Amino acid sequence: MKRSEVPVGGAVRIRLLGPVRYVSARGDASRPGAPGPQAVLAALALSAGSMVTVDELVNGLYDDDPPASARRVVVNYVHRLRTHLEREEGAEPGGGEGRDALIATAADGYVLRLPGEQVDAVRFGRLTAQARRHAEAGAPEAASACLEEALGMWQGPALAGLPGPFAQDWRRALGEQRASALELRLELLLACGRHAEAVPDIEQALKAYPYREQLHGALMLALYRSGRGAEALSAYDRARRVLADDLGIDTGPALRGLHAAILAGDRTLLLPTAGGGGGGAAAPPDASGTREPAQLPPIPSDFTGRHEQVAALVAALTAGGPHAVAVITGMGGVGKTALALRAAHAVAGSYPDGQLYASLRAPDGTPGEPAGILAGFLTALGVPGERIPVSLADRAALFRTLLSRRAVLVVLDNATTAAQVEPLLPGAGRCAVLVTGRSLTAMPATVTVPLKGLGADEAVELLGRIAGARRIEEEPEAVAALAATCGTLPLALRAAGARLAARPAWSVAALLERVSDQARLLRELRVGDTTVEAVFEMSFAQLSAPHAGALLALSIPHFSEFGVQAAAAVLRVPEQDAERTLEALVDAALLEAGAPGRYHFHDLVGAYAREKARTGLSASERRETVRNAVDFLCAGVVAAVVASQPLAGPLTADLHPRRTVGVQVGSGREAMLWIRRVLPELTAVVEQAAVSGDAESVALAVDVLVLVPCFEEVLPLGRLARAATALVPAALAHCGESVVGMAYYAAGTALKKHLSPGSLRRSREHLLKAVEIFGAAPRPADGPRPFLVVLFALAMLAQIDVQLGDFASARGHARRSVALAASTGDRSLVARRGTVLLQVEVQDPGRHVDLAAIGARCRELAGVFTRGEDVKWLIRVIMTEAESLLYGGDHAAAARLYRRALERARASDHVRNEAECRFQLARALLAAGEAEAAVGHAREAVAVARLTQEHQLMAGSRQALGEALRAVGRTAEADGHLARAADLYREMRLAAPADAVTARSRTAVTACRPDGMTS
Repeated sequence: MKRSEVPVGGAVRIRLLGPVRYVSARGDASRPGAPGPQAVLAALALSAGSMVTVDELVNGLYDDDPPASARRVVVNYVHRLRTHLEREEGAEPGGGEGRDALIATAADGYVLRLPGEQVDAVRFGRLTAQARRHAEAGAPEAASACLEEALGMWQGPALAGLPGPFAQDWRRALGEQRASALELRLELLLACGRHAEAVPDIEQALKAYPYREQLHGALMLALYRSGRGAEALSAYDRARRVLADDLGIDTGPALRGLHAAILAGDRTLLLPTAGGGGGGAAAPPDASGTREPAQLPPIPSDFTGRHEQVAALVAALTAGGPHAVAVITGMGGVGKTALALRAAHAVAGSYPDGQLYASLRAPDGTPGEPAGILAGFLTALGVPGERIPVSLADRAALFRTLLSRRAVLVVLDNATTAAQVEPLLPGAGRCAVLVTGRSLTAMPATVTVPLKGLGADEAVELLGRIAGARRIEEEPEAVAALAATCGTLPLALRAAGARLAARPAWSVAALLERVSDQARLLRELRVGDTTVEAVFEMSFAQLSAPHAGALLALSIPHFSEFGVQAAAAVLRVPEQDAERTLEALVDAALLEAGAPGRYHFHDLVGAYAREKARTGLSASERRETVRNAVDFLCAGVVAAVVASQPLAGPLTADLHPRRTVGVQVGSGREAMLWIRRVLPELTAVVEQAAVSGDAESVALAVDVLVLVPCFEEVLPLGRLARAATALVPAALAHCGESVVGMAYYAAGTALKKHLSPGSLRRSREHLLKAVEIFGAAPRPADGPRPFLVVLFALAMLAQIDVQLGDFASARGHARRSVALAASTGDRSLVARRGTVLLQVEVQDPGRHVDLAAIGARCRELAGVFTRGEDVKWLIRVIMTEAESLLYGGDHAAAARLYRRALERARASDHVRNEAECRFQLARALLAAGEAEAAVGHAREAVAVARLTQEHQLMAGSRQALGEALRAVGRTAEADGHLARAADLYREMRLAAPADAVTARSRTAVTACRPDGMTS
């Protein structure tokens, strides 16, 4: 599957225009794995330089119902790709995710560190865009050269053979771009006078695209200019038959006009059109000699990207169907007008009787009156002022009468409602209308194009076109960050670019620093007298008072996304009313809808609304809004605990009063997935609560973080550390001793999972403080939650002491935890604490109990957990017994037990336990002489550990993989993983452990023990 190519400047390349291929710096082309990994590589390549989240990759690989293992599949595919790329480049194995890695891990996704120019599909798009610019500038030869290079890159259908909706969508989009580029190239051949040369190329193109009228028109024109008029007329007959027989439609007005002109022997058709960009089907000259309206404003000279949207609009407006109506919607500043003008100029040749244009918004932002707009149209069509009717109905009737026999394009910009547009619609089938508006949900349309911000590359390109290409070359990272800060909104990008262009002494980083301040962001984004803020203000002014208040309130909580239930809780209204409000804000283009029932702010709209809320809402209203948001999250976490945890009653007892009721989170696994989805919002809102100065918000936030560790097996708890530690001084300042104790416990739990140096010792300090506040031996009668906090804190302190090598202290804390559990008479609770004590014993090189006794006790506790259907602790006790066998030298038996635990961990989606089981199983297999099998499980451990975002798991998995690779003779790759493991241990300020099988000291597993307020 490999062949050699001449490399371009020794650069790596990705080929997507045909079968997916990776071309190394040496020029060797190879297939990067099976179709699944290829699809992931394609998704990363089409967003080269930008992060693609794991969820986006999952959605691209699977249709509506991805399997539970989908995220692990993606991680595995990325691992395979890294291995392939390292092998192809001859790189040192094991460095596949480092600083120089081609596929880098970023937050919850991956980035392909490759310039877009080295991805053929991206370069194809840039070349075709460059060709169109040459064509519009009257340089058809240069444009044709660009297109020949672009089309020459194709080696078959794009993304050939790849599965999934992402590949299907891009295959369709790239195919449309290829057809459009092919049409333009053929038009350019005609514009350059190369008629005879164009004929066979057009005929070949028609075999692939038999229904594209532009190609039929180009063939007719090429034949006519080559002196083959009869064949040109025959070509029209073939086009008419194909369209009628296959699609049941007639040819469009442009093609019919060209046919009539050829029949009449029109000699003006023999003259090539300058630029070549106007379309292949030329219109016949106007026989009447009257001037037709040509009101289209010019296309913005910096217009960038939007190739797919332009193609969709052009197709709708030139397909030949009667009464074509194209609608462009989107928020203010997103570039609706620029896109409309680009599309309108592209299709103007199909409407030989003229083009009318009007803005339907008055200078003060109020909706324009249709009667006045019609008066302007009638004047442009030659109606004297004294003959223009007075009433709106009469003006509309006269307008439609005048257009009844014409082919006119009507462009209506900045429409507010469908009712405003209706009187301005022509009645003639040959006319077409192009409308822009922030939301036109009731507008019947041939096609509706909802417009979002530019793509990352296009946003950077637009900044460069305004501020100068030198800025991009000198500060590429700052430019990309500035584009992201502008939300890739064209108006904001133009404002930022204009400020840079007017201030050549400013660096991009300097402007980036200014706009990074949310309070200054919108004030910095100004183009002359136009500001991004003013554009949003126009939309805000159209809202009713209740909707305006709702917009401000919803912007206050730091939700990246929220649903109807959350909005209802924040606004303190019934869910039905909340949903109506959300949809009204979507219609006003001030809120964006994602998945059904999910909503989010555009970054700049959110910044605008939050700034406005500072003056539009009182301080007490803002505090109450944060309190409502925390209250909702607390109610949701409680519901998830009740739905999935055995000790739900005691865990949720004595919670502070909550306003929100009936939060729907599902049951079992659904509840865990709900918690995983809201974790970013939960973290951000808890941080808000910590600085709110509101005692109730702080207490509710503490309740949230005390309960979240119940889901430690599926959540990266370390991400909560900053929020949790911020709650401690807030609780000390505003709350009573009980809340303060809970805050110390929550901070200790999160810090134990955090990645920062010294976090383990800080965790210990916070947990000891919690124990001090509640007493070392509280009674259940003193309150279930303080009792459980101490019970669990003691267990975690035992685990931390083991990691720090203080086994005596660890044993003391574990025994006190067992004694506390025994005071309840709850056998299951005693069994869980007893498991922690056994973990200490099996890890202690000077253990007080022999390994055989530990194994027997583990089996006894496993029976308790099995009868109680306690899967989480059953997995833990099985692993503890396996460790006793591992240390005792019975490696095969240990491996069997790890496999049992692994099967249960995977079935319950416990990614933490799965990672730990896998790397311990790898060590057992290695000791048993099964080195190759050990390598496989250790690789999987590394892949799964990435999902947990925990240094401890990553370090243990890396070390296991390094040891296994060394055993099979792959020393270079082994050294890479072992070095990375050592780096992680240094970052954690822990000594790297010795081989888990041969040493009596505890390995990295110690650092991975589950903890927190669990049952």
